[in-house]
Amino acid sequence: MSDTKTEALSRVPLFSQLSKRELEFVATRADEVDAPAGQKLTTQGRPGDSFYILLEGEAYVDVDGKPRRSLKTGDFFGEISMLDRGLATATVTTKADARLLVMSHAQFRDAIKGSDGLLVKVLAAMGERLRADLAAKGEEI
Repeated sequence: MSDTKTEALSRVPLFSQLSKRELEFVATRADEVDAPAGQKLTTQGRPGDSFYILLEGEAYVDVDGKPRRSLKTGDFFGEISMLDRGLATATVTTKADARLLVMSHAQFRDAIKGSDGLLVKVLAAMGERLRADLAAKGEEI
């Protein structure tokens, strides 16, 4: 098991409160990937098949073709499709060369099953993003 992955995860706010054992468990379920600037990681309306954690670099999020937010080190995305197995709700493209931890649906499921605290944080983050997206569209919940 890679200590560098465990260390990188410990610096991500989503995982910062996990125990060393929980971090090691999550790290064994993630693959480290490099992506060049300009690489599309998710495409809105297409099946979302991965959960991403941005370890280095930047990316931007577009919803309905409009810029929504920038992502930086420590940010994550893809959780909505991982939880509901639905289509990606946004397009995410790297703005600069990036290093990411990536989990398939099975890896993500194993990671959140291993930590109730992590599941709660992922669900809370998902709720915040959905509310922000609806607010940006001028809709009310």
